[in-house]
Amino acid sequence: MKTCAGRLLDKVAAFCRQEKLIHPGDHLLIACSGGPDSLTLLDILASLRHAWNLTLTVCYVHHGIRPSADDEVGIVRKAAEERDCGFMWDFADVPRIAAGTHQSLETAGRNERYRILRQCAGRCHASAIAVAHQQNDQAETVLQHLLRGSGLRGLGGIRPKNGDIIRPLLALTRRDIEDYIKERGLVPCEDETNQSRDYGRNRIRLELIPQLEAYNPAVIADLNRLAVLAGADEDFLASQTEQLASSLVKEDQDGVSIGKRALLSQPLALQRRLIRYLFSCVRQSCHDVPFHFTEAVRQLAAKGAGHCFEGLGLCVYTTKERLCFTRAARGEFKKRQRH
Repeated sequence: MKTCAGRLLDKVAAFCRQEKLIHPGDHLLIACSGGPDSLTLLDILASLRHAWNLTLTVCYVHHGIRPSADDEVGIVRKAAEERDCGFMWDFADVPRIAAGTHQSLETAGRNERYRILRQCAGRCHASAIAVAHQQNDQAETVLQHLLRGSGLRGLGGIRPKNGDIIRPLLALTRRDIEDYIKERGLVPCEDETNQSRDYGRNRIRLELIPQLEAYNPAVIADLNRLAVLAGADEDFLASQTEQLASSLVKEDQDGVSIGKRALLSQPLALQRRLIRYLFSCVRQSCHDVPFHFTEAVRQLAAKGAGHCFEGLGLCVYTTKERLCFTRAARGEFKKRQRH
């Protein structure tokens, strides 16, 4: 009869096969802070290494926020060496970067962490970066997006695989990880900032989720199911948008455009998605497009030639038949707007 740790190991392995996260012979870079989740991730992947013929390299990112991180570098290095894994680490002065870019510590830390992880993955030729998000993290993410008024994409939460990032522990809950750590005798580091209510994410974990569990004890599982359902719907609608865009969107040296009649003949959901797609073509990102921006542009598409809307560094203007997106100043296009 298998132990609890053995069953959880099998659960993660089955999840990795189902989601195609790991392939035989992969070289994985494991993001490890030494905390409970990432230490469990390291221990599980090290246990699966021989069955999958994996090469493992551990990476610690020092954010320059906590003095205790100085000691954690050595602790994580030792954990990697005990499991015959390579080790890398790097430093980012997140408080300085956050102040200079007017970002929160959370946002700046996340951006720097993934930048360093990708840099290290390139240096060691890793095929994927494994991070330690688990089901409680997924529930917190869905709630965070919901509170911001997110659409379907946000409700899809964090994906098991997103480009070069894989998340094997989305098969487990925080309670599973606590049980695994206890049975395996692991000694994780404690991040004191996890208990600080100065961070919005922490308040969701420490205050909101316990209140929701009083209404629904299965709220973690239910929010994870919501993420799976919303993610599947998002993937389908995104593919539909891509197909439509391939035939409707035109690109030239100034930007991109779409026929106004063709846009407005689509279902409302696809109208909004096509507008976000056009935005992303010019800005190389569709993140942080406010709802009112999308709606203003959609209303613009119903107008004749010569109308314009500016926002988020873009100029969107109408010709007789098309809706055009460009980065350039509006004045350069006045004569085009009459065409």
